[in-house]
Amino acid sequence: MQVPKINAAVEAFRTWLTTEEAEKYLPLFETQQNWQDNFNVEAKNLVEVYDKSLDSKTNRRHYRRGGYDPKTAMLAILGSETAFARDAFRDLFSEDRDVEGRVGRFEFFINELWNRYRDAHPKDRTPDHYHRDDYAMASIYLMGHYPEKYAPYATELLQSVCTKLGAKSVPVAADFGRYVKLLRTVRGFLEKDELVMANYQALLREGDYAGESALLSYLFFRSLGE
Repeated sequence: MQVPKINAAVEAFRTWLTTEEAEKYLPLFETQQNWQDNFNVEAKNLVEVYDKSLDSKTNRRHYRRGGYDPKTAMLAILGSETAFARDAFRDLFSEDRDVEGRVGRFEFFINELWNRYRDAHPKDRTPDHYHRDDYAMASIYLMGHYPEKYAPYATELLQSVCTKLGAKSVPVAADFGRYVKLLRTVRGFLEKDELVMANYQALLREGDYAGESALLSYLFFRSLGE
């Protein structure tokens, strides 16, 4: 990435943080706090815990919009295949393992559990589990569990950021590991800017996650535009 382009984008980001566009992403911070407050992969009632954790009272578009409803599907899986689903989440959250492998296995495991659920409940009308979605849901779970490291992922977003910041190479396919490194690298630039950090803290509402969060970098990515 080219440092002059990053610095110019950071300067513009100061103002962007004060706009209504920035406010659109606040439900992610609310969900992040809910996940921190409620989720426990070892909880006896994993369905109830998951339901409380993946929640936002202001906007649910990151997990429920139109025909896209991965939460309902996961609740069904957790109720039907609790032990195996618990193992899938345990593996996803095992930081001693490579993150690329973890998100890939998680999508594979959930797909397999969904197939088992559909076989056992042929009359269920839920159309899909929506967890084969470019790591979108896996990244949201990771965002909730490890706020300082992860943020919502999309390959198109990664490609756009690399292009706008002058990266030497732009990934042609999903590269979750590179995205995580980019979140960390960019945050170093942002945290050194006092006005960015002041406007960022002013943006957050009561009930939003206010600790160290990779969502700061995610907001920066979104400020660059598509």
